[in-house]
Amino acid sequence: MSRQNISDRKLSLKEKFQLWLIPFLIVNIQRLYGFTLKRIDVGREHVENLQKKKQGWIYAIWHTNVLFSPYLNRGQNVNVMISASRDGELIKRVVYKFGNRAIRGSTSRGGMKALKTLIDELKRGNPAAITPDGPRGPAFKLQHGIITSASKGRVPIIPFHYEAKNQWVAEKAWDKHRIPKPFTVIVVHYGEPIYIPEDLDDRSYENYAELVEKKLLENMNACRKYVKNL
Repeated sequence: MSRQNISDRKLSLKEKFQLWLIPFLIVNIQRLYGFTLKRIDVGREHVENLQKKKQGWIYAIWHTNVLFSPYLNRGQNVNVMISASRDGELIKRVVYKFGNRAIRGSTSRGGMKALKTLIDELKRGNPAAITPDGPRGPAFKLQHGIITSASKGRVPIIPFHYEAKNQWVAEKAWDKHRIPKPFTVIVVHYGEPIYIPEDLDDRSYENYAELVEKKLLENMNACRKYVKNL
């Protein structure tokens, strides 16, 4: 399917069928997977503490974890930033079926409007999720939109990462995507909240971007180490 905005032209019958079938298959396959997986949460208390305070937060999720993150965070009413492309429409429908919400936009299409909407949701105490190295990479290199969102939304960033004891890794893909195998253990690792000041000069902005990237990588490596020791 093209990356063209879904509203740019009328969809063909085939495209409408794809937009129904692909999310249907993804959601139901992941739900079936869920019955076979043993889940271990590490650091989940960081999110639970924010929930008790009725405070919003931003899950920072590397693109390598995009596929199963909506399932692992299902039912949390998380606002997920998703590209305005037609590929993004597939992701949006998966996100909705797992009890979360979507804000459509990217750096190339509808970005400023989407960013404002996201910040407004954060200020209302609603959580969000951003893939800071998406949608096209480079992998594990933080783009700055998440810093602006956390700063203006006045919420912390929560590093989020999952690894499975037995998993497929898409070695040829730029993001080295992780796909858990059935009947395995999956570890979901949450990092400590990272708070970003509301008023940042250019130098501070860069410093916090480096800090968040470092903390995300540390959380990813801690998750991988935990899995190795199982």
